[in-house]
Amino acid sequence: MKNFLKAFCIIFLCLSCAKKNVNLKSSQITKIDSISNLKELQDFVKTVDSSLIGFICIPPHEYKKVELANSTLKQQLDSLIPKTDYIKADFDGNGLNDLVITGTSNFSFNALAILDQGANNYKVLSLVPSHSIEQFPIYTKLLQKNDLSLVEIYRKNSVFGGKEFIKSTMVFKSGSFIEYVERTADYQIEKIEFGTTGCFGTCPVFDLILFPREKSKFHAKYYNFKNTPQNEDKEEGVFETVLNPSDFEAIVKLMNEVNIKELENSYKVGWTDDQTSVLKVYFSDGSFKFIQDYGMRGTLGLQLLYEKLLALRFNQDWKPL
Repeated sequence: MKNFLKAFCIIFLCLSCAKKNVNLKSSQITKIDSISNLKELQDFVKTVDSSLIGFICIPPHEYKKVELANSTLKQQLDSLIPKTDYIKADFDGNGLNDLVITGTSNFSFNALAILDQGANNYKVLSLVPSHSIEQFPIYTKLLQKNDLSLVEIYRKNSVFGGKEFIKSTMVFKSGSFIEYVERTADYQIEKIEFGTTGCFGTCPVFDLILFPREKSKFHAKYYNFKNTPQNEDKEEGVFETVLNPSDFEAIVKLMNEVNIKELENSYKVGWTDDQTSVLKVYFSDGSFKFIQDYGMRGTLGLQLLYEKLLALRFNQDWKPL
């Protein structure tokens, strides 16, 4: 009995210490916490990442260009969105406040998330599609939903002369920001096929046939291992392996988080000479989903999915056939 009580006390003390450490971590005043005005924000942003040196923080409500400041669309958005210079919230759930900022870089407006990963380490993520050129200020709004911190993004319709805005709601999942869905799906996936075509350049051309437990196949065609035009008439080979279960599960998890069955069947960018990806997902109920994406930028969730699929070419133990 004495040994039991002793063990119980030790466990209780350990749990108390752990809880105290968590509270101490979350109560620390970070650099992001200390920001109180736009100048301090701009000074901080320049120190986060070298790519942000040219980024100019501009709250959309305060943008002074006459043609924008007097536009009907801007007045409409001004009435919808709280007037804030930035947003602070813990988006990645690590107990530290992160930032969402808006401004301009390379002649385009952008909305960025700066995630505090502790010890003065930060991760910078764009909250708008990488291919978009935004000539109108981007509005952001913080939402709290289902114990999650979300960001609502308001962007002008890119159609020339368009007088409407596009609203999207973003959530941090699977290591990045993706489009928020009310209910995460629970698909049982039996097979995934993913392939790419060529482009005007050295885009990797390949096919993947993926199974959760059986041997998967990687058909490397061009520019997977070498990104030069030499020997471009000779394919690079066919390989097989049993995928690392955690990697396949991570891909399925992301497909559930974006509710892949509900996405469009076709996406395309507004320029030429890019590559096309083709994704086919086969479900245990006999149904399948087909997505063709010219430019491979359909949604932020799909972009993250493509990154994970592309990485499989090099992070698995492929054996040549």
